[in-house]
Amino acid sequence: MAAAALLWCAVLAAQQAGPTAPRRGGNPEAANLKNPTATTPESLAAGKRFYTQFCANCHGPVGKGDGATAGADQPSDLTDAVWDYGGSDGEIFTVIRDGLAGKDMGGYAGRISDNDIWSVVNFIHTLSRVQSQK
Repeated sequence: MAAAALLWCAVLAAQQAGPTAPRRGGNPEAANLKNPTATTPESLAAGKRFYTQFCANCHGPVGKGDGATAGADQPSDLTDAVWDYGGSDGEIFTVIRDGLAGKDMGGYAGRISDNDIWSVVNFIHTLSRVQSQK
């Protein structure tokens, strides 16, 4: 419980500092989407569960892009400072929901609810912050 509270505080502090990840690309329309799911310990726990179930096989257990079943395309490293497809909550949400055309990243619309995808977005933000503290 204490670890979850510490993680939650780190996420909130980083969110207040604002987005700092450089962008290579992105979706300006998706960038305008606002995350309706508050970053709470419950949301982070749900996001971690769904990440572990659906994402870790390719992106790896801590998001380094080194999962055991990664396809031909190298999965994105979710812990680095560059977001290849935009780093806003809306852009991350859209990539998870819709997938990426021409890449091994399939969409999860219909398999994960929008609310749960937003929780995954919240959890993904913790991956880079946890790695930067090591």
